[in-house]
Amino acid sequence: MSVPAVLAQTFEFRYHGEPVPDGGTVTIFAEMNEFDELACETNPPLDPGNGLILSLLAGANATGNATIVIEENTLSPDRILWCMGGSCMQLGSKTSVTKDFTFKEGIVLTQFDAINIRSEGVLLATLSATVGTETHSVIIKFVNGDVAVAGDVNGDGECTGSDVTALYNYILYNDSSAIVTGDQNGDGEITGSDVTAVYNIILGVE
Repeated sequence: MSVPAVLAQTFEFRYHGEPVPDGGTVTIFAEMNEFDELACETNPPLDPGNGLILSLLAGANATGNATIVIEENTLSPDRILWCMGGSCMQLGSKTSVTKDFTFKEGIVLTQFDAINIRSEGVLLATLSATVGTETHSVIIKFVNGDVAVAGDVNGDGECTGSDVTALYNYILYNDSSAIVTGDQNGDGEITGSDVTAVYNIILGVE
C-alpha cells in the first residue's frame, strides 16, 4: 500500500523573528509614530524588518500573491496603508485587495498600517499569501484603548491556551505574574470556574 506524500511547507509568516502559526493572530497596540500620529504598524520605520514578514524556508527567490481582507474597523484612521515587498497602496474605502509580490533574499516585508487613529476600538484584517499551490494566513489585530477581550487573562489581546496556563499557575502555585484579568466569570475570585470559562471561549461554547 502506498503512503501519500506529505509536502513540506515552503514559506511562513514570522513576527519579531518567531513563526506565526497558520491562521494565528498578531496583536498590535496603537502607539505614536515618528510623525506624532497615533498608529498601528506591522513594521514600524524605527524598527525596520523586525515586524511581520513572509519568509521562504527553502531557496531565496519566489513569487506569489497576497490578499488582505478587513473584517472589522472601528479605529477611524485617516489612512490605511498596505505594502508587500515594497509595493505600496492606500486602501481608502476598499476592504479587500489582492496584489503580487516577489521574495528578495528569501523575505517579503509586510507593512500594514492604520495611521492617525481617531477612535478607540479594533481593526481586524486577514492576510493570506499564496506561493504556487500553498497558502498561509495570519490575522492582524490592531487595538486602541482598553478593549476587553473575553478570556484574555494575560493581557496579550487574545484568548489562547496561554491564558489557561496563567490561571493554572495562579491556582496551583500562587504565581500571579501573568494575571491581568483572572476573574473571567465575574464571581470575584480566581478558581477552576475561570479555567472552565476560558476553555469554553476557546472552544466557542456559549
